[in-house]
Amino acid sequence: MRNVYSAFLKENNFSQKLALWQKKYKNKKVIMYGCGLLFDEIVEKYDIKNKLNIIAVCDVKYESDKPDSYLGFETVKPSELKNIDYDVLIFTVFDHLTCLNYLNTFDFFDENKSYHHIDEVSLKNKIITFGRKLGVAKHYFKETNNLINTIKYIFSCSYTEYNSKYNYAKILKRVIEKVKRGEKIKILFIVESNQKWGWQSVYDEFKKDDRFEELLVTLPLTTRFKDRIYPQKEDIEFFSKLNMPIVDGFDYKKSYSKDLKEYNPDIIFYTHPWFVYANKIPPTLTSSYALTCAISYGFNVAESRVWSTTTPKNFCCNLWTMFAESVWHKSFYEQGTNLKNKDILYVTGYPKMDAYSQPVEKEINKLWKDDEHIKPRIIYAPHHSIERDGGFCASNFIEHSKFFLEFAQNHPEYEFLIKPHPVLKSKCVATGFMTEDEYEEYIEKWRNLPNGNAYTLGNYYDLFKTSDLLITDCFSFLGEYFVSGKPIVLLQNQARIPFNKFGDNLARGMYKPKTLDEIENLFKTVLLEKNDNLKEVRDKIIEQNFYLPEQGVANHIVSYIKEQINMK
Repeated sequence: MRNVYSAFLKENNFSQKLALWQKKYKNKKVIMYGCGLLFDEIVEKYDIKNKLNIIAVCDVKYESDKPDSYLGFETVKPSELKNIDYDVLIFTVFDHLTCLNYLNTFDFFDENKSYHHIDEVSLKNKIITFGRKLGVAKHYFKETNNLINTIKYIFSCSYTEYNSKYNYAKILKRVIEKVKRGEKIKILFIVESNQKWGWQSVYDEFKKDDRFEELLVTLPLTTRFKDRIYPQKEDIEFFSKLNMPIVDGFDYKKSYSKDLKEYNPDIIFYTHPWFVYANKIPPTLTSSYALTCAISYGFNVAESRVWSTTTPKNFCCNLWTMFAESVWHKSFYEQGTNLKNKDILYVTGYPKMDAYSQPVEKEINKLWKDDEHIKPRIIYAPHHSIERDGGFCASNFIEHSKFFLEFAQNHPEYEFLIKPHPVLKSKCVATGFMTEDEYEEYIEKWRNLPNGNAYTLGNYYDLFKTSDLLITDCFSFLGEYFVSGKPIVLLQNQARIPFNKFGDNLARGMYKPKTLDEIENLFKTVLLEKNDNLKEVRDKIIEQNFYLPEQGVANHIVSYIKEQINMK
């Protein structure tokens, strides 16, 4: 494995960078951020102790478990950085933006301080890349005959972004020619867990037109703990019951994802950016043979600078089209991903919300054991972020899991259903809070309650429609459930990442108990006594903030695509 780190340092001319930093920061106080194997390689091969005045090293893992020293350097927690007198922070990690996002999110980093990272681009490489970009510009102009865009993209796009736009210009011509010839347009939907499936209404809308052929491809997930989850079998069973064609896109013998090109797609719909690089299907590659589309799998209400990190930024900037949940979210993605070419963003609304206008599946209704709906129905939806060393830090599951199970057992006047986040199980196992068997036993206890149940699959909007209240520490569910107009109880904690402005607005219509003891009286007031004081507030927020096109979000998306490919 050490060869990987040596190669990375060599490719990024670390020796030259170190020499420049040594000269620039002579007698200055330096903190190195990132104490993993890459840092180990640097210490071993580059003698940084004698070249830089390193007063401390820092790492996210030190926030919860900090040794006094590491490889001879004093250690500090990220939360201590603002109280330390230093001149420059140097990131010794592969993806410095993820670390910077963490520090900024929790206000650990002073933005007036200087920082550097290993993969900073040298002037020489910038000149080489610009020359390559001019070559792409020549081909783009020849393909489109659009001088304005040709020049605009030179100054606003990276090389890969420009190359993607050139690819899309070629693909669009090919697809339009297929339409003229009366050939079917093949649409491929990437599925990364049926629980996160968000394109159902779009799939159904395309299905109405026999000029389209659709296929779902299910792929594995990789968690931040580097665990790989294989939901493909469950996905295939789930979608096959809905008579939707689906294939497993993973090659188990070779242990990597199959090339999507072999399915001959014309258009690819992504679920979200987080697993495209692990599965080797980023739009920088797929743009060579298909038009690519995406919308955030979660309705964004969190003030997360995660969109400015490498993975989502490169993902969004290289798409053909990205659909936005609302007018506000269009600006959110433009700023978050530093998107220079805003022409790829199109406001359509959030397609999952089309489910509110659809009839409820009979099987979902059966999950509620009170068939006649005499008792108020409560969804308990715990988030996955139980770790406290970065990320959303939203989940209270470690503190609340026992309380809510016992609360349901002791309050037969309500119906309960737990809908855990699909990643919660793996987080519980990875952090040691529960073993896999203990987690399954916990969920089974909910299923065995006379007034309770559990649901861990997709198409959860029917749960929303048949429930009376949501209690959660999630993010996306807040926006998705809000449109129902029903009450929401938000479980907060001090470490939780804050809301963005859209989320702050929604929070005005949510109940926010300060302690668990308040919940019993809150349920009684809102559900039994039917005194929902925030009902009018929520209705007004829905009217003023959500984008809900009259003909449906899916109709809006499909109409847009048909227009782009000249399909009358």
